[in-house]
Amino acid sequence: MLAMNHKGINGFIAQNIDVDISDIADNSEELHEYLSYTKADTVVLSRYLKGTEDPSVLIESIQTVRPDIRIVYLYGKSDSNTDLFIKYLISKNIIDYHVGENISSEDLYRLLYRSGMQNRAAKKNFFKNNNKTLWVKELDTAVLSIYSNCPNGKSHLAWNLSTAFADRGYKTTLINLDRSYSANLFFGIEDMYFDLLDYFIEQGDYKSIFDGCYKKGNLRVISGSLGNDKMISTEDFLKVFYYAKSRSDILIIDTYTGLNDITLQAINNSNIDFLIFDSDISHFHMNKMMIEKLGSTFIAEKTYAIINNCFSGSESYKNINKEISRLNIKFKGVLPLSNCGSKGCDLMNSGKTPYEANNDSSFSIGINRILSSINARNRKGILNRFK
Repeated sequence: MLAMNHKGINGFIAQNIDVDISDIADNSEELHEYLSYTKADTVVLSRYLKGTEDPSVLIESIQTVRPDIRIVYLYGKSDSNTDLFIKYLISKNIIDYHVGENISSEDLYRLLYRSGMQNRAAKKNFFKNNNKTLWVKELDTAVLSIYSNCPNGKSHLAWNLSTAFADRGYKTTLINLDRSYSANLFFGIEDMYFDLLDYFIEQGDYKSIFDGCYKKGNLRVISGSLGNDKMISTEDFLKVFYYAKSRSDILIIDTYTGLNDITLQAINNSNIDFLIFDSDISHFHMNKMMIEKLGSTFIAEKTYAIINNCFSGSESYKNINKEISRLNIKFKGVLPLSNCGSKGCDLMNSGKTPYEANNDSSFSIGINRILSSINARNRKGILNRFK
């Protein structure tokens, strides 16, 4: 009897049960893309690898796209919601599920092979000819760069997104390089933090930059002073970057507006990029020129186009979305993010973000959509994880 953790189950299936793994999806968006063309008829999901904040949302979207596919669900450790969720699974005709932190080979045979199959040879043949398995895993660590060729809400997104990650239990660090009204007004950071940053950079004391920056629960913000046009050197940026990266689950880089060496370094060292658009057609063309200048540095497969301050379905969103589609760039995703209204101004320096203020607002739903697209897990309540 072999017991194992869920995170290694895809390899175990391939090696021990002779099931071909057709695709491994890194996020829910990839999963839906694979489902549109794959011949797989089984998808294995886990509570810890659910691809969206609410697993029922992912399950129902899968069944909408592929009503024929069989879902195997690994619940993990039992808790107060187990019985209720199992009833939900059964209501969705999902009868292949497992409750428990570890899963054995016997459990796998029970889950993956239909009870009508009488012998292992028949089971092998069934899976070899018909079944392949998809696997969805959640985001554990990432470096995210936020950039654009115009001032259109990069820092506002960084403010809310970094807070959302920290709220979900990730050790989150934001390196804020844009000297607009971002770090000090959004987060309410006092001037002493900016003075300390300049002092520690002069001393080459990068550990103290990380230890002495602004902190709030799981979030750390490294930022320069407002209105200071002096750009941090590439060498200093990379030293701060690598030190923060080694101590964070999520590292977000809020870049300077436009293209410069720091922005290039941020994009070169990230694995998820957010290119920010808005409803202004001139801003669209500025970003288009930036993409052209980036050349091979721009990687569409890791880049999400965020259409800021637009409601999905609005004319402004449709117009910019149409222009983006004419670029013939296969972005990882194109996502709308509505305006949060006056809350953006009202909550500056208050210790709270628009995302936190009203989790049912269209703006917060938009942030959740972004988090779901990159497959960020929800570990809300796990705070102060930095050591």
